[in-house]
Amino acid sequence: MHIDGLRERHDESVAKEGVFDEAVAAIKEAKRRGFRVTTNSTFFNTDTPQTIIEVLNFLNDDLQVDEMMISPAYAYEKAPDQEHFLGVEQTRELFRKAFAGGNRRRWRLNHSPLFLDFLEGKADFPCTAWAIPNYSLFGWQRPCYLMSDGYVPTYRELVEETDWEKYGRGKDPRCANCMAHCGYEPTAVLATMGSLKESLRAVRETASGNSR
Repeated sequence: MHIDGLRERHDESVAKEGVFDEAVAAIKEAKRRGFRVTTNSTFFNTDTPQTIIEVLNFLNDDLQVDEMMISPAYAYEKAPDQEHFLGVEQTRELFRKAFAGGNRRRWRLNHSPLFLDFLEGKADFPCTAWAIPNYSLFGWQRPCYLMSDGYVPTYRELVEETDWEKYGRGKDPRCANCMAHCGYEPTAVLATMGSLKESLRAVRETASGNSR
């Protein structure tokens, strides 16, 4: 379920009054029936650390959704409003302050710790857009669901025939301020798995050395 703010802010985001109340009612009904509920919230440059805290507290504590996803808004080309997207440094400062005071550990966030580090500016990663691709009636979208550089009929063509090296911050100007989870959460997961493998290797080498 998409929740992009409390009542006034959410309804403004979707340009229709009453949608927030309908979404909240749907969440409560789904929870009543025993379904797991995950929300996704996009935050803009009109947000403050306090508005983020208020939204996530409401979802976490009042509605008690099972997990929450968050993402800074990205200025994709087809967006009708191009004025309220976040830059990289704005994003890092916003989430660093919102996560302070133990909020990050308390909220049931559906993200890897390294992606949350990425949002705070504690880590930086390249984009791995092919890991969470977008498929629609048009086919597989290149290179991601936020950018439309054409479509291909198969995932194999998407992966093997897309020039991935030309995308990402410092390469394509459209990627300059993107920190969306569709591209960076996969990289964080891959980095986590790499760190885990290194840790396991070190443990095995230590155990092997001690047994000699």
